[in-house]
Amino acid sequence: MQAALGGAPKPASVAAPSLSALTWHFEAEVKGFELSHHNVFFSPPQDDGYRREFAAIAAGRLPECPTVYLCAQDRTGQLSPPTQSGRERLMCLVNAPAESAGHRLSPQEIARCEEAMWRQLAQAGLQMSTSRHSVHLSQPAEFARHYPGSQGALYGPASQGWRASFQRPTQQTRVPGLFLAGGTVHPGPGVPMAALSGQLAALHMLKALASTSRSHTVATPGGISTL
Repeated sequence: MQAALGGAPKPASVAAPSLSALTWHFEAEVKGFELSHHNVFFSPPQDDGYRREFAAIAAGRLPECPTVYLCAQDRTGQLSPPTQSGRERLMCLVNAPAESAGHRLSPQEIARCEEAMWRQLAQAGLQMSTSRHSVHLSQPAEFARHYPGSQGALYGPASQGWRASFQRPTQQTRVPGLFLAGGTVHPGPGVPMAALSGQLAALHMLKALASTSRSHTVATPGGISTL
């Protein structure tokens, strides 16, 4: 791989990384009210809570009262879980700072945030029967380890100003045959944007394949009848 790319890869850096996250994956039986596929439990609005939440993240800390995104993965259109047992797959996400300042979240910080997350869901009236030992946690340090150069940021560089989307890496690179796609490159994060990024990368790939072919496919009029 190093020979194909022209030497050892150089570490990338993100000058102003976007948000990272803590995510919890588990199975549980849910009671209290029906969930949709996508659910958001906002931080308390008292004392400008939503602004304080992101001010803490900008300062490299986990929020005391986080907004929680909950994905009920087995609910695709229907309200009730599809399994007869009532248990379903769930994923909870809380925004967290990336590791740009060299600060790694301590186990104590993560534990406090997790308790706040469970408390936020309970205060909303959601009851979940699950064992805390069966919950799989992912955190910024893990994302940074799997994706070197990302600093644990999930969405590439931070979007600041109207030009931010145009300053992202494009689908083409200076390495022949290497193309980029996903939420961290142009045009940006989000499922629609990532899908558009994939379409653009595919178009560049097809164009590159056509340019290396010895003969180009063209439509020719007429022909010889075989009847």
